[in-house]
Amino acid sequence: MNDKEALSVVQHLADRAAIQELLARYFRGLDRCDRELVRSCFTEDVHVHYDKRAPVSGIDMVMAHLRTFQRMEKGEMKVTTHFMGNLNVKYIRDDVAETETNAIAFMVEPADVMAMRSLRYIDRLRRDQNGWRISDRLHTLDWSCRIPTTFGATLAERVFTLPQRS
Repeated sequence: MNDKEALSVVQHLADRAAIQELLARYFRGLDRCDRELVRSCFTEDVHVHYDKRAPVSGIDMVMAHLRTFQRMEKGEMKVTTHFMGNLNVKYIRDDVAETETNAIAFMVEPADVMAMRSLRYIDRLRRDQNGWRISDRLHTLDWSCRIPTTFGATLAERVFTLPQRS
């Protein structure tokens, strides 16, 4: 492998890591109900089609249609946890990439019933001056179920930062 090929491999790995971090940031933003963190994951002209809903375009419309925030604000959900599973990077070409990501979402309702969903995110991403961002998204629900929950900690007891060392 010559130097040019080696640099290409290193760039591909760096891009893949940045894309994976972007997707993890999206899920973290959903689970913390952090609108700005989620917003930072998309381009301004993003186009999104969530399963069984009409497609929407533009970052403001996408943010207005994210059900997680709506349900949390209305008290219809207590907490969510999204686990990112398989990440398939279909391609990375210059400043454009396409991925397919599997995720499991756990959404706890006030009656301590949990909806568990298997989700797929098919994304086209663009790199701009701020890094990689999602420009097109197809979100599908593969399966779901509802089960009772048991908690080891209340929402108020959830830990978001490490304690200081003494």
